[in-house]
Amino acid sequence: MDEIRVWRLMCQRNPRLVDGPCWHVTAVQRDGHGGATIHVVPTTYRMGAVRSAGLSSGFRGLGVKAIAHAGGRCLVGKRAMNCATYPGAWEFAPGGSAEPGEDPSVGIVRELMEECAVAAASPAQQRALLFDAVAGNWEIVHSIELAGQPDAPPNWEYSDLRLIGLDEMPTPASPCTHAMLEIARRITQV
Repeated sequence: MDEIRVWRLMCQRNPRLVDGPCWHVTAVQRDGHGGATIHVVPTTYRMGAVRSAGLSSGFRGLGVKAIAHAGGRCLVGKRAMNCATYPGAWEFAPGGSAEPGEDPSVGIVRELMEECAVAAASPAQQRALLFDAVAGNWEIVHSIELAGQPDAPPNWEYSDLRLIGLDEMPTPASPCTHAMLEIARRITQV
């Protein structure tokens, strides 16, 4: 089955899916000093989404993740069951796709408002780059200080949101969340 046919079937099951623009990562080169160059070309969301239906398109997306925090506690969300990736799993919230034409640090603040209904107290800061092998995405991890309490779920993305201490991570948590824990510890101890 080709990705267009699989995508149409996915949209029939979940009409909230949107085939918007996103980045396909063609290469990542680390500079040995904590930085990296990410090479991307524009494509559409469906190229990565079909992976959850078992179709490999060769897509490697560029995503944004946040370690949103306040008072030493971090914001986590339980993925809604209709999500293409990690349904029912806990993750650091928010997250999303980096969109062409938008700075990833601006995009993650937008995602924070859209998905969690809370504003950032200051601009997002890029902290790390990691590869999520399950989702097939490179993720730019940001630190965001929260301006208030989240007030969003339940919604189509998250069925629950919580501010937690890092020793209180609910289960099951996504593999990407486990990879982000050490980054979160460094951020919240500052």
